[in-house]
Amino acid sequence: MRKTTNTYAHTNPHGLTLAQQNAVDLLAAGKNDTQTADALKVNRVTVTRWRLYSPEFRAALADQRAAVWGASADWLRALLPKALDTLADALEESDAADRVSVALALLKLAGPLPLVPTEPTDPEEYVRAEVEAERERERNANESLDAMYDLLPTDAHEKAVRKRLARLAPPTDVPAAGV
Repeated sequence: MRKTTNTYAHTNPHGLTLAQQNAVDLLAAGKNDTQTADALKVNRVTVTRWRLYSPEFRAALADQRAAVWGASADWLRALLPKALDTLADALEESDAADRVSVALALLKLAGPLPLVPTEPTDPEEYVRAEVEAERERERNANESLDAMYDLLPTDAHEKAVRKRLARLAPPTDVPAAGV
């Protein structure tokens, strides 16, 4: 049996499979894990594992969410002059209560721009954060742990975490039951 490689994963900036990139797009568009899995004909657990444990997937999802939010913020900014014009017109017209409430609602939605998520977009940042959280838990669990023996060096710990996360969120697509 001939083994094929996924060329999409090699060309994708985060090294994701086509199914993973499609999952990123669906999740960023507001779908939940179950809806995403159904659309891709994979098991829901597969999508959940990618979302929770794959640094590359999480980084790609953060990138996509930032792009979606950025586009939405740009669109909202483009509407602000119209909202301000409506407010200005309403100040001069006596029966513009509806227009004023709509314009005020839009301005309230705009809030302090930009509205952009702050999750990391680099997979390595997720790995480093996981390593730091584990090291902190170890230190808190037993303050004398460092005195008894040294923790793994950070680079070795990062390799161990990356290996564990890869086992938890394999890039292979697992079909949903009954599909």
